[in-house]
Amino acid sequence: MEVDGCESWNSNAPEIAKFANLKAFVTAAREFEATHSESAINLMTRYLGLIASSCDLSIFSPGRSEVCAFFSSLWRVMSDSRGPHWAGVAVLARAAIEPSARYALTHTYKFMPILARLLSNVISNDKKIKLLSVMQDISYGIKISWQESYLTELMKQLTDWIVQPMMEPQHRTIGHKSLTVLVNVCYGNLPAIYALMRTVDTKEFVVHLINLKDGGYGGVEVCRLLLCLSGATRGAAATRPTDVHSYLCCTMRTFKKAIIDRDATQLLHAYTFINDLCADNNLRGYVLTYPNFNSALNDTLKDTEDLCISTADDTGEPENTGSCLQNTLRFLTVLVNLDLYTLRCHHCQMICLCIKASRICLPESLELFAAIISQYREEGRLPQELISVVNDGLPGLLVPPALEPGKSGLQWLQVLGALCESSETQECVMQEVTPDSFEDTLYSVLQYTSQNGPVGVEASQQAVIVSCRTALTLAPLSREWEAALNRLLAHHQVRKLLCGCLTSNNGVRRKQVLQLVKHHYFPSDQMNQVFGDTLHNVSDTSVDSLSPRAETETEVSWVAQRLTPGQEHAIDALISKLNDALHSDKISDIATSSVMELYGYKMSCLEQRLHSHSVALQGATDHMASLQHALALLQATNSSQQDVLYTTQMQNEKHRKTIEDLHKQLEDAEVTLRGFRAKLAAERLDKENQKDNLRKEFRAEIANVENEMRRREKEAEDRLKQAEADYKALQKKLEQQASKNSELAGVLIKFEERVKQRDKKLEEAAASDGALRRELEQKDNVIKQLEKTVVERENRLYQVTTQLEEMKRVQEMVAKLMSKSSSTAAS
Repeated sequence: MEVDGCESWNSNAPEIAKFANLKAFVTAAREFEATHSESAINLMTRYLGLIASSCDLSIFSPGRSEVCAFFSSLWRVMSDSRGPHWAGVAVLARAAIEPSARYALTHTYKFMPILARLLSNVISNDKKIKLLSVMQDISYGIKISWQESYLTELMKQLTDWIVQPMMEPQHRTIGHKSLTVLVNVCYGNLPAIYALMRTVDTKEFVVHLINLKDGGYGGVEVCRLLLCLSGATRGAAATRPTDVHSYLCCTMRTFKKAIIDRDATQLLHAYTFINDLCADNNLRGYVLTYPNFNSALNDTLKDTEDLCISTADDTGEPENTGSCLQNTLRFLTVLVNLDLYTLRCHHCQMICLCIKASRICLPESLELFAAIISQYREEGRLPQELISVVNDGLPGLLVPPALEPGKSGLQWLQVLGALCESSETQECVMQEVTPDSFEDTLYSVLQYTSQNGPVGVEASQQAVIVSCRTALTLAPLSREWEAALNRLLAHHQVRKLLCGCLTSNNGVRRKQVLQLVKHHYFPSDQMNQVFGDTLHNVSDTSVDSLSPRAETETEVSWVAQRLTPGQEHAIDALISKLNDALHSDKISDIATSSVMELYGYKMSCLEQRLHSHSVALQGATDHMASLQHALALLQATNSSQQDVLYTTQMQNEKHRKTIEDLHKQLEDAEVTLRGFRAKLAAERLDKENQKDNLRKEFRAEIANVENEMRRREKEAEDRLKQAEADYKALQKKLEQQASKNSELAGVLIKFEERVKQRDKKLEEAAASDGALRRELEQKDNVIKQLEKTVVERENRLYQVTTQLEEMKRVQEMVAKLMSKSSSTAAS
């Protein structure tokens, strides 16, 4: 069944380049499946190399249809004997670093059978180590519900490498990784344990494991495997407290050694083992009675601080040291959640460790911090020595995660929830955290987890419950948080997740939601809005609750191979003879050879049937994997389509509301327009009446102005005529004065230039007179200018008259001077 429907991909424009290599590989894989050509193999190898060298691990997030199609194509290609297996192994090793992708590789895409077929003694030690490294990552947390066909060969190969002499470093590494894979496959999986018990001598293998444990080799894995074998043979309830204490002693010893050796795998196993021991109701009581946790943590916390410092400075393998610190913090979180009073003396040191490690692995640091604060929930307040340490680092931890908020946002929300339960830190939360940043972080978590499958659904439900609890706690103290609570409960995705919690099979989640509803500040009047609108959209069954169906009865029919006629007659005779002997109590007289012959026939038939069932099981397993691939693609496509549908619905509701508002505004505008039109008609009539009145007034004023203009024009003409007459008379006088002045030319040489200037002024006056004549022709526009010009001419005439009088006085003075000079000459 092909699931790589490229036509269903609807990537955004910026993400086309991000998934380009994955799409190109799917295309090359299709070509390879059709032609099996060398060019297709080379193309696939090239694209796999580019994908394996990618620095962006988000390309492996299983929530997208492109990623589903890629892993499905890779599964089919690696199932082919001619496919690029080792290039695929390199891609799987890179993808296993991303947690959600590793979960999908383990539970959805079923790469373990393919990798198990590649595992053999023929390949080199380097390839064995590389392959086992990928298998130990992918097999972590695997669930096996029936006897799968690859288990027997895998168990045989792994046990052979575990029990072989480990003299060389590579052999020791291979044996160690084989033990890790064996533990992962067997842990919690009875079919795998039964396959292991059929493959080896259980007693000898257990003795070998105990020797490995006592020798300090793979202690935690050995403890986990011994616990599996003990549970499969004697039952979990048969485990003794001394055994659990021995396991814990080995675990703590391995935990300390792994921190020093920077062994991320051993730390992961230590965390998983102690977490499983604490989660088991039969064994948790034995864990709580272990007396050496306190002494074991004294030195371990110092080593953890050194690990934190070295991780911050490490430039060689930052991923490995970062994983070591993450698993260390997870291990400490499990110990803190045991709520042992003897461990409270280490809480201050752990808080300091959280503050230091928050720059490297923020989610685990926040989770440990929240676990420590939650231990004092029942007391209602924190110890004084813890408050001083918390206050120093709290402002930094309360800053919303800016880099990839979806990954560490859940733990940040848990920290807020834990701090809000203590009165000392509640005020600090309200000062440092705003409702907007709180909501933005929650929505970032929901967006990030929506692409991570079942793991993402669990995380998103937890984030919603923690956020609602925090908002309910802070809502009575602030109106802003009350508004944030209302917005939170009105969000469609939050409502959907709350309804999913109510209808899920997780009793803890249902209890948490009911506790939210019971809160005194929960808006009970919005119960129908919060739960009723979306409850019918939540399915009563989930994908995880579906058990695999045996379809081999309809697809594969077993046809027993018929025996020869002679064998059938011999069997019939032997059966009748056995029946007669049974009825006559002479069964002991039957020849043993006849019984053995019948037993041989029976074994032959059973072997044939077993082989047929193995083939059918292999086909069913492959078909089931293909169906799971198709289901993963459908879930991814469905998720994206639901997001598109939700966005479309929100946009439709927004547009519908906008259209309704616009219709209402249009109706209001029409009513207003009618009023405006009536008002404008009345105003227009008033304006027309006013225009008529003004027109009449203007006409009367114009007539008055014209009369005034005519009067002033006549006056100006009279003045102009008088000015011309005066000018002519003045000109005659000037001519006379000029003739008189010519006689006095010799005397008045000094005054010649002044006279010339007066002549020029007279010429200018003549030019001005010409301009005045031209201006008089434009009667309507220059009446005022004419009056001004007349005034100027009068001023000039006055000046000329004044000058003439001065000249007369000068003439008289000259005459007097001449008379005096003549009298002086005569005497």
